[in-house]
Amino acid sequence: MRRLIRWQATLPYLILLSAALIACAALAAGRIHQHEADRWQSHLLDAAQFLADEVRWDEHHDIQSLDDSAIVQSYNAQGLTVIFLTPNGSIIEVLSPDQRPVNDTLSRGMIAQALSKGSTAQVTDQGISVLAVIRGEDDEAIGLLQLSIPQDHYRSRLGWLWGLTAAVIAASSLAGLLLSMIRSDQEKKSVEKLTIAAQQISLGNFQNLEFPEPRNELNNLSQSMQSMALRLGDQISALVSEQAKLSAVLNQMTDGVMITDSDGQVQLLNPAAGRLFSIDENKAVGRSLVEVLRYHQLVDLWKKALHGQHQSTMLEIGPQHMILQVLAIPLKRSLPGSTMMLIQDLTQLRRLETVRRDFISNVSHELRTPLASLKALAETLQEGALEDPPAARRFLLRMETEIDNLTQLVNELLELSRIESGKVPLSFHRIKPYDLLQPAFDRMALQAERAGLELSLDSQPELPAVFADPNRITQVVINLIHNAVKFTPPGGKITISAYQDGQNIVFFVKDTGVGIPRKDLGRIFERFYKTDRARTSGGTGLGLSIARHMIESHGGYIWAESEEEVGSTFYFSLPIA
Repeated sequence: MRRLIRWQATLPYLILLSAALIACAALAAGRIHQHEADRWQSHLLDAAQFLADEVRWDEHHDIQSLDDSAIVQSYNAQGLTVIFLTPNGSIIEVLSPDQRPVNDTLSRGMIAQALSKGSTAQVTDQGISVLAVIRGEDDEAIGLLQLSIPQDHYRSRLGWLWGLTAAVIAASSLAGLLLSMIRSDQEKKSVEKLTIAAQQISLGNFQNLEFPEPRNELNNLSQSMQSMALRLGDQISALVSEQAKLSAVLNQMTDGVMITDSDGQVQLLNPAAGRLFSIDENKAVGRSLVEVLRYHQLVDLWKKALHGQHQSTMLEIGPQHMILQVLAIPLKRSLPGSTMMLIQDLTQLRRLETVRRDFISNVSHELRTPLASLKALAETLQEGALEDPPAARRFLLRMETEIDNLTQLVNELLELSRIESGKVPLSFHRIKPYDLLQPAFDRMALQAERAGLELSLDSQPELPAVFADPNRITQVVINLIHNAVKFTPPGGKITISAYQDGQNIVFFVKDTGVGIPRKDLGRIFERFYKTDRARTSGGTGLGLSIARHMIESHGGYIWAESEEEVGSTFYFSLPIA
């Protein structure tokens, strides 16, 4: 490529130089030939006039032969042909070198001009001819003398001129080529630097580019490319920064975002939208909205938004019964013809709202029952039961029981509130799992025996220790044992134990009780939630919720497995210390 560029730059100058030299040589040759022709013409006129004056006549007025004349011989030696003619142009005698044939017919005009002027000359392609008048004693024209010379005798040999021209052209071409190569080598580095810089710019690299020194004709191009690289670098850096910010926002948003064009083709889909509709964002881009969403309500919403008005709807999708609020917003200014769909998952919010309503309902129920009992007992006492000491004492004992239930409910609510807010002080110690289970077993053994149940502790003492608050974890185990005792018929069995699972120790309380229905298994750790069987057995419904929050505050996890009429097993895990 560099050779081609070098020749393209040099060859026109070489051709122009050669043409100029050839033209100059041709002009010089023409001038030389003309000069020679003029010189010979003048010389021949002088020679003819001189010879005409030297001619002598015999007694018959005939021209005497000049064959032996030194002058004629000299003229013949110069290549001149001497011809004597009569005044009317008839040839009398020809004296020619080497006896060359004479083929020279004079025109009447030339003879008449010579007779009138005394001499004349004519230059033709064959050579130069001159005529001089031979005069007698009375100055009368008695004849004509013609001198002629062929063109090849007087025309200069100009081969040397053309040889010189060719030599100059060759030398100039060689010099131009050498100068071009030297110049090209000087510019090569500059061109290579510009080429490398352009390649780097095309690859998106706008930093640390090397440009040639500003000292040649590439200076303007180099400066322009350097300025362009700086501007493009700044603009692309700004665009990349904005794109990174936008991408970070879209990727971290919990709300789904989808942008479609006027034809309903998906142009953008963030990860949240992909999770909500269980679709791959890479596969969704470029496909139609109907293929991606497959919910006619959303397609209808998009169609309405095409008319330029904000649209919104609420729908429930999927087997998980997710509640979604979808807003369709036309992007009139930023992306004309496109529509952005904002998808908000309100499922958790609805669940929290349900939990809040259930909590208020359960608290109201739990408070209403003992308060109603207290009011009934107080009214009974006021109506006359005070006059019957045994009855009054019985009513007071029942009132005390209801007050204890209210106190327990309030204490558990306060405890749960403190745990959820993280305000419960925990005293962590390195302790063996067996040492966490043993106190709970000792405290609940008598209660299990009274209920006609077999309570056993089956745990290996050499299990790795855990970091835990012994009192809190022991209380969780006691709570789980208490529930097992409450829902296990007499003759049943309750087992408490622990085992290692990877980096965790798993504790469990297993019973052979009535079990938990499958529909209730996922909600038993909610506040105040009770299964139908649990509602008949008393309790506040806060014990398992307190246990869940306490285990989670230790970095663990609690869950339950159950089968109706077979039994239940409650598990919780704690990390190994």
